[in-house]
Amino acid sequence: MSEGLELKKTHPSTGRPLGFTLLELLIVMAILGVAAGIGIAQFRTLGQRQQAAAAVDQIRQLFWQGATAAASRGGTNFLLVRSGNTLRVESQVDGSVLRSVTLPSGVTCSLSEGTLATFTSPGKVNFSSSFPANRQFTISANGRTHTLTATLIGEVRRQ
Repeated sequence: MSEGLELKKTHPSTGRPLGFTLLELLIVMAILGVAAGIGIAQFRTLGQRQQAAAAVDQIRQLFWQGATAAASRGGTNFLLVRSGNTLRVESQVDGSVLRSVTLPSGVTCSLSEGTLATFTSPGKVNFSSSFPANRQFTISANGRTHTLTATLIGEVRRQ
């Protein structure tokens, strides 16, 4: 009857117990924990980089849309305005917003507050005195800085 209660199995030729010891299991769990921690940290960094790249692309599209809207609508001028973390293109006539971009937390822009540029027909950009003279500005996120240059026709180029 005692044979049925014995839980340990042994190797038939060596007589050593089969299976893993508690120490071996703990070592494997520790290695898996370290690998998971490294993977999660890399995943977060990747997400933050993508967020900054998306903000740069949205600002580029914002400029382009302002210039093309002014060109296609003839006499209607559009303004590029920054208010807090939001950049928007709005009609100079009635203030209706054509498009806006809100910068995510952790993303900063070197452009000042207020009206930054006027988009006029035929797709020309007149920069205000508050816009940098060399038409360059930066977008920063998570220690990485992207330098952008705005052109007179509404393009924004990465440096």
